[in-house]
Amino acid sequence: MVLSRITIAALVATALASPAVAQGAFQAAPSGPVAGGQISPEALYQGWRSRQVIGGVVHRPNGDPVGTVRDLIIGADGRIAAIVVEGGGASGVPDVVYRIPWDQVGLTPGRDGVAVNLAGSRNDPRYRLFQGTAEVTTAPREYRLTEIIGDYARLQTGYGFGIVTDAVFGPEGHLIAILVSRDAASGGGTYAFPYPGTTGRWEPQASYYGLPYVTDRQAAAAGVRIEPQRFRNSSM
Repeated sequence: MVLSRITIAALVATALASPAVAQGAFQAAPSGPVAGGQISPEALYQGWRSRQVIGGVVHRPNGDPVGTVRDLIIGADGRIAAIVVEGGGASGVPDVVYRIPWDQVGLTPGRDGVAVNLAGSRNDPRYRLFQGTAEVTTAPREYRLTEIIGDYARLQTGYGFGIVTDAVFGPEGHLIAILVSRDAASGGGTYAFPYPGTTGRWEPQASYYGLPYVTDRQAAAAGVRIEPQRFRNSSM
């Protein structure tokens, strides 16, 4: 069914007036540094991007290979709780998937992948084996980063602003910002927005990533249009 602009506008107005929307995903953003402030470019470019780790090799401190990073598990406090590692089998078919606590992971600037300080073998039950990356369980209010990568980033009105393409983390594994890319018709570019946490107007289980802005002009003004070459350890 094709809707006219007038019909669409009426539907949006009705949705915004409904209690379910007013109290849910599109609730008006509270005031504060996350909702109204712009993330510090200095803090942003001191961080590292998830794409620098996901897909990278995992090795022990002595260089022995362990597997490949397939995902990052984010806790309710916005910090990485663990990484999801896939071990290689014959002919490139994965033979094991498990999570390794973040406190046993070390970034390796200037080298490919990450180092893990495993106390035992990769089959140690403490590392919780799984049938596949989609089967890795998470604690309450934890989520896998790949659950939101590729999601539409929506404004409070429900209109799309762009696509979530990456995330930026601080040196200690704290999620600093979500990166949203726009298509050429919308002006292009990738914008960094402060991570809001898992409370309020958005939940990781939603089918979209909620931005606390009403218009695309507000969102573009609040976000930092990134310069990829400025990221620290960009070759990691």
